[in-house]
Amino acid sequence: MSKKPSVQSGAVFVKHGNPPSYWVVDQTLEYSDIPPHVRLIEQGGNHRTVTVALSTLVDGRSYQPGDRAAS
Repeated sequence: MSKKPSVQSGAVFVKHGNPPSYWVVDQTLEYSDIPPHVRLIEQGGNHRTVTVALSTLVDGRSYQPGDRAAS
């Protein structure tokens, strides 16, 4: 049995792009009928909110762990 990835609220991730964008984990959402998801809030000027599957967040293709948020 594989261990579920764990991401803490407040963790920062960088979304690939030009320019890259910085996202902070706001909340983990767990449901009985779908895989776990996380709510992300963009840092910087936009403050957009998105919900993505936890597996997407941690697979390394779209997001990378970051160590700071853009101001």
